[in-house]
Amino acid sequence: MVKEEKIIFLCGYFEKKCEDIIRSYQSVPFNYSANNVQERLIHGLKNNASMIVLSAPFVGSFPKESKTIFFRELDSSSSVQYVSFNNIWGIRNYSRAESLKKKIGKIIENNNQIEHIIVYSTHTPLLEAAVYAKHKNRKVKICLIVPDLPQYNNLHKNISLPYRIGKKIDSSRFYKLCKHVDSYLFFASEMEKMFNTSGKRVMVTEGFLDDDIFELNEEKRLAVHDESEIKYIVYTGTTNEKFGVKDLVDAFRKIDGNNYRLVICGSGDADEYINKCANSDCRIMAMGQISPSESHLWQLKADILVNPRPNDEDFTKYSFPSKNLEYLASGAPVVAYLLDGMPQEYRNYMFCIEENGDHVENLRKEIMKVMENPDNDCKYQKFKTYAKNHLLVNSVAQQLIEG
Repeated sequence: MVKEEKIIFLCGYFEKKCEDIIRSYQSVPFNYSANNVQERLIHGLKNNASMIVLSAPFVGSFPKESKTIFFRELDSSSSVQYVSFNNIWGIRNYSRAESLKKKIGKIIENNNQIEHIIVYSTHTPLLEAAVYAKHKNRKVKICLIVPDLPQYNNLHKNISLPYRIGKKIDSSRFYKLCKHVDSYLFFASEMEKMFNTSGKRVMVTEGFLDDDIFELNEEKRLAVHDESEIKYIVYTGTTNEKFGVKDLVDAFRKIDGNNYRLVICGSGDADEYINKCANSDCRIMAMGQISPSESHLWQLKADILVNPRPNDEDFTKYSFPSKNLEYLASGAPVVAYLLDGMPQEYRNYMFCIEENGDHVENLRKEIMKVMENPDNDCKYQKFKTYAKNHLLVNSVAQQLIEG
């Protein structure tokens, strides 16, 4: 009989039943990407082990991003335990860490069978709580999942000096805490160079996909994909200028044809520019922030999915955009740059944008090349085979538990 592991998953996840509460707290649009990835991983872990999910939800801080000074503990369920914390910027990380340590300390005291703590993200309070638990029970092993480096967590174009200083201090503390980590899961191989992993187990994956995602998407795409003359070029995700969204809008405006539509789903610092262009070009559909289910529907309806994030900044070496996996699993052709953090084999799965020269013109040319010859079946089938061997969440979850 296989031994059933006892683990704690420390994260910033919130359940769907809490979505309205979370959104009511926000004074800026909420980024669902991290929540979707965590939800996927929780399902995979629960299929492989008994576990406790402990969460300090990833909400914005007061006063710029949140309306609430104090985040009150959400109703805990059989699936997730939440903590409350002071949400004022500058002190909230301390408050989050103390609340998590108090809760995880009780869990450790009441359950001496806990052997693994899996921490999702490079958010310092989560790792601080895991290290606190390890001090209380030395047999506990910490596995850290690194989707992004802490110094690149905020890629908005306007970042204040106090934030930069605070982030530098926070990042320094985070890396010092990493000496207590026993194993790592990185989303890009270059990340390992930023950590001291000597003598520690290291795993690398670009992300996770649900085990049945291809079958479900293929069925849904047949039902919703419109074969009419209208052709949808779709972007879903954060609309920050650094992610190339302005380049995408400019490239689309250079494309002639009333049968083309550019659909942009999401919110970010380029919204004003996107809305201005949408007002002057009725073919541009600026959807703003929509629910994850609506965003997924647009991915399935798309004739082309585009990720215009250029490969011209240092952070691209240390990340793998989760939207790329969602895009590729949809069955639609994917136009994107091959970022430095992405394995070379992704050239076989995507239509890669030329890096040299003018970004806007290269983007326009690649979109039109695919639109005129949209044969994607070979690339899709290759990615499907690769993903089923490397990216399905149940397989990744087993590796994490072993770590």
